Amino acid sequence: MSSWVKFRFSHLRRWREYAEKVAKAVRDLEPNVEVYVIGGVAEDRITVLSDIDILIVVKRKLNNKERKTLREEILLRAMDAYELPFDAPVEIHLEDEDEAKRFFELSKKVIKIL
Repeated sequence: MSSWVKFRFSHLRRWREYAEKVAKAVRDLEPNVEVYVIGGVAEDRITVLSDIDILIVVKRKLNNKERKTLREEILLRAMDAYELPFDAPVEIHLEDEDEAKRFFELSKKVIKIL
């Protein structure tokens, strides 16, 4: 197994730790949210190309600019305040309650973090 593959899997094995760091950062910035891990990690379908899909459900509508800004602020806060590695393979899905329903319908399993 190549060193890159080992390195990648070492990150993916830490999915819960990384999701909790993101959840703490979200709570600092937007206290009224729910945070879930979805996708391959939640469903035990991890491959070397996987990422850690984190669904953040906010209680208000966001326009595209607010969504982009909040996503960036969450990642920066998670890295700066909670030591999320800059190369952690996390993908943040930032949705309001109505839009999140689509993710719940398509997901075979979700893991609530916050």
